Amino acid sequence: MGINTKILIIISLLSTIAFATSTKESNSTKPITFEEETKESLKKIFSTKNSQFLKKITHKKFLKKFYRNNNYESIWINKNGINQKKYKQLVVHIENDLTLDNKSRIIQHNQQLQQKLENNLTKEDLYKVEISLSSLYYDFLEHSLYGEIEWKSFSRKLHSLKRQKINASWLRTKAPYKISTLLMQPDINRTLEAIRPKKFGYDLLQESLKKLYKIKVDGGWKKLGYFKRLELGSSGDMVIQLRERLTYSGDYKECNNTTVKSLKNSDNNQSAEAKIDKKAVFGECLNIAVKRFQKRHGLVVDGVVGSGTRKVLNVSVDEKIKTVLLNIDRIKWLPRTENERYIIVNIPEFMLYYIEDEKVKKSLKVIVGDKRHPTPIFNEKISYIVLNPYWKVPEGIVRREIVPHMIKNPNYLKRQGLQAHTTWSERSPIVNVSNLYWEDYLTGGQKFPYRLMQPPGPRNALGKIKFKFPNRFAVYLHDTPTRYLFKRTVRAFSHGCVRLSNPEQLLTTISTFNKDINLTKATKILKGKRKVQLNVANKLPIHLVYLTAGVNSENELEFRNDIYRYDKFMKRIIR
Repeated sequence: MGINTKILIIISLLSTIAFATSTKESNSTKPITFEEETKESLKKIFSTKNSQFLKKITHKKFLKKFYRNNNYESIWINKNGINQKKYKQLVVHIENDLTLDNKSRIIQHNQQLQQKLENNLTKEDLYKVEISLSSLYYDFLEHSLYGEIEWKSFSRKLHSLKRQKINASWLRTKAPYKISTLLMQPDINRTLEAIRPKKFGYDLLQESLKKLYKIKVDGGWKKLGYFKRLELGSSGDMVIQLRERLTYSGDYKECNNTTVKSLKNSDNNQSAEAKIDKKAVFGECLNIAVKRFQKRHGLVVDGVVGSGTRKVLNVSVDEKIKTVLLNIDRIKWLPRTENERYIIVNIPEFMLYYIEDEKVKKSLKVIVGDKRHPTPIFNEKISYIVLNPYWKVPEGIVRREIVPHMIKNPNYLKRQGLQAHTTWSERSPIVNVSNLYWEDYLTGGQKFPYRLMQPPGPRNALGKIKFKFPNRFAVYLHDTPTRYLFKRTVRAFSHGCVRLSNPEQLLTTISTFNKDINLTKATKILKGKRKVQLNVANKLPIHLVYLTAGVNSENELEFRNDIYRYDKFMKRIIR
């Protein structure tokens, strides 16, 4: 290699080194971007030990992990400061949410941030606002998904009922969303609309809540004074108060019919109409209003205002608001999945509704569990139907009810049409139990060795049809021979299962979208006693719910009987 060649190589190497050095210097002086600065600043805030700012932030551990997993990317700030469009979306939703308590952490935190954003913020302040907004949004998402009911406290109450041998159960459905995923979605309006419950009358209850708050702002209604009884033809100042009360709640409306058959509490009935102000007379318009009120509150609809109706009339608007808020939160724990068709059994209302394309297509009266045997709250799918079913008596009923009856009357089993089998199989041998010493099974010290069944027939406790949706509680829908009970207003008489007023209607409905169910053949089978199982290929979702407030088809707010006292057991926390 020549000298000139060596010199060229050395010059080339020196040029390369010089270029690399200049490039490095150039890179080192390159200005840091806003995104990079933000990421470094957020990382620094979360890395600061004993940070006074982080001590005041709720969900600190979650947010620290959330930002780390997302490479400390900002979701609230940009080069111009706060993303005003996104921030205002959140503020509007918070301020318009009537289910939030004014003393709640969400409301207080939102107000504090608004005050802070009115001032000139340093860069460090801006990064802290980023974290604060994420904390606020987390709280609001949690509120929107799960509500404010203190479920741990309620669960403890259910557990205490079990110690009293009241097997009350309530299964919640978890919303199919992750808060970490929701936080990253750019459009808050779309996010909150997507997670909003769209079934079980959620929106209608929200509208009713607005009306109740307006009544509260206007001063609410006055409590009625004491009286024994008011009815068509009664008169006096209490009638005026009653009309005012029912006008306030929207039940009383003027009508054309002003007929009054008789006037009561008057010294001279013949001249009563001349002496008494028409407003003080219990006329037909007021009679209609009372019946409307009674129907809306699950009372006996007779137009008579006695102690029971008066007590409900005197429930304050604040108490009604509290009940509606509880029910709005309960709906948040129901499935948000969309179904073409499904069934709702509202336990406090004693009604079953078949819903198709979000319209009520069928409604049936039902009988639910009594106070000692509450019907559980859960969701499942009807998967098969049994025609002419056997009633297989649960061991608890055998121990608590049948054994005491057999001790008093050895012919009890025969009179009830019950048979003792060696196993739960209907084909297992029938046992003669006339020689048993039933006192041995009374206290539970000795277990009853056989299985009691009631074969198909007119006296069968399950009637002619049973709809099964396998579940841990062994409850189902079924027919019943005690049809007279459906005339009652309050229908809580079963051991937990749901009895149907017209099971044939439900069978017909299910057959319309299950072509394998031959309705003509099924009708023929029901005339006999042969047990037959029909599988439901297109399984029908069923929701056993506990809603003590709802809106009827006439857009009127209704309140139902709190038969299991769950309204009293549940408390809403101030998040």
